[in-house]
Amino acid sequence: MFRLLFFFLPALLPAQDLLDLVPRHYCQYWGDTLETELYRFEPNESVPQAVQRILGWAGCEANFELAQSNASSVAAVLDGERRYLLYSQYFFHHVPNPAEAYALLAHEIGHHLNEHRFDSCCRRGEELEADRFMGHILFRSNFSDSLQTVGMADWRHEGAGFSGHPLPARDRRAAIAQGWTHAETAVRARESLAFYDNKSNAEMAGLKAFPWPPPACAQRYTILENASERFATLGDVNKWLRKALDNRHYWSRSYHYLPNGFALVTRLEQFNTDGTCMAEEQRWVDYPVGNLGTGILDYLYTLFAPRIGYYRLFVFAVTDRATGSSGTGIERRQAQKWLDDATSNLPFDIGKRLVSERHFVEVLVYEFETSDSNLRPKQRCSGAKPCREHLERAGLKF
Repeated sequence: MFRLLFFFLPALLPAQDLLDLVPRHYCQYWGDTLETELYRFEPNESVPQAVQRILGWAGCEANFELAQSNASSVAAVLDGERRYLLYSQYFFHHVPNPAEAYALLAHEIGHHLNEHRFDSCCRRGEELEADRFMGHILFRSNFSDSLQTVGMADWRHEGAGFSGHPLPARDRRAAIAQGWTHAETAVRARESLAFYDNKSNAEMAGLKAFPWPPPACAQRYTILENASERFATLGDVNKWLRKALDNRHYWSRSYHYLPNGFALVTRLEQFNTDGTCMAEEQRWVDYPVGNLGTGILDYLYTLFAPRIGYYRLFVFAVTDRATGSSGTGIERRQAQKWLDDATSNLPFDIGKRLVSERHFVEVLVYEFETSDSNLRPKQRCSGAKPCREHLERAGLKF
């Protein structure tokens, strides 16, 4: 059983350089805010070694830059498209045991490997996903008592850990336990890819199942009939989809289980009547904005006629199981739940799965409308725009 102790000798930090970053989007495990001026110090060997072991257990390469700094503890920072993992030598010198040290690092590394953006709209899901990654690493690290000392008890530092994030401790402990169970089940099966072969195992790991056959009244379009002609793995397909969505600012999304694949669901957005995206400040609000004109007649019209809001969400289905619809529609609040409490990135084990000639990529778009006179949303079936038109007007190019 491997155990690495963190020894950080208190010492003066001989050299420092100002880090060229603006810390607006980040998660810091202890401490209220990051310093506005962050410095890079000469690295200590213990933390970089631990980071490499965590990456090895996860089977991933770093997508971030590691730096010892004047952060309060350990922080994952996103500056534009650059990612940083900052840590304090002084803080880790006072961590009581190696299990807690690995847990702190794993949580923040989990944010980066899952490409979280630290937006307020999806922060809850990101934190729980980082905790599931923490639980996975704690099992892989082979600390026999780490689930009890770290995951199922409060941190020993006042204000740290669970109380440092706006989530109930029970939810965070449950997420850590899910990650632990996922790793344990994968090891027992001796083949981690088998873990997601059925719905119950996928849900146990925090991957919600998408209804398949899907709800009715969706406009559908197949954008790729044989995924194996272009991609080797499901992870490659995911990168292709994410790039197109990122280009059009569809940053809030969720992943769900599908047989031999996955479903990627975008956040519900309000769109113009011609299918184009609204301005960012109007696009994501849940009340009708409508198409506002600039003339006096347009203004007077809005005073006497109810304003209608049109909403949509995209579902990108990657699977080898073709199917029709369930015959049953869906309410907007149910569709919104597809984004809530779901993982915001594709699990590593699913991403490793090979794509066969039977795998296809299909897009479904669900439309809703709401009047500001009653604010009761309803699904649009008749008169809805074709899926391909939605893709083109939204600027989504594949």
